Amino acid sequence: MARRTSLAAIALATALLAACSTTSSSTTGSAPPITVSTSVSASVAGTDTATYADGLCTSIDEWQQSLADGNQTFQDAIDAENPTPQDVKDALAAYMTSAVQDTQSMLDDVHALGSPPGVEDATAALETALTNVRTLFESVLSSVQSLDTTNPANMGAALTDLVPQLQQGAQEISDAIGTVQSPDLAAAIDSAPACDAL
Repeated sequence: MARRTSLAAIALATALLAACSTTSSSTTGSAPPITVSTSVSASVAGTDTATYADGLCTSIDEWQQSLADGNQTFQDAIDAENPTPQDVKDALAAYMTSAVQDTQSMLDDVHALGSPPGVEDATAALETALTNVRTLFESVLSSVQSLDTTNPANMGAALTDLVPQLQQGAQEISDAIGTVQSPDLAAAIDSAPACDAL
């Protein structure tokens, strides 16, 4: 029973991570920049807005797919016959490690696109939001790495405690992205073929 409690808590936390990434990349109204991604440093020469939007959505799609693949690998690991608490911890730690690395890779890719002239503030805000996603994943990874596997009941409770952390982090990131205002960038995202799937 204790092991089932642990697995249930892990599954819930994982679902919230997936929801966080999905929320960050959904688009509504002037929030297409909800493309929680973003690249920008004034030091990077600008790209045209259409090219930026296309590259941005391509990076988001690849990022989401990587997270989905990692989640599937994690689910396969805990669905294996009689996984031990250590097996579950190792699988979740591997998944979170990949999530952190995938998010950093996306940041690097989007940054390399440069910032379109006139939307530097919007792209900088988006990059900050994506950095916060990576920080959230790093925090969860740290918590997972410190889990005590010798007591399944305590392990389950610790994982359950991660749920509100993930919920709060996802909400804060969503709120931050929602404040980004850039009609030009929103229009480019609406028109970019790569953004259709998002």
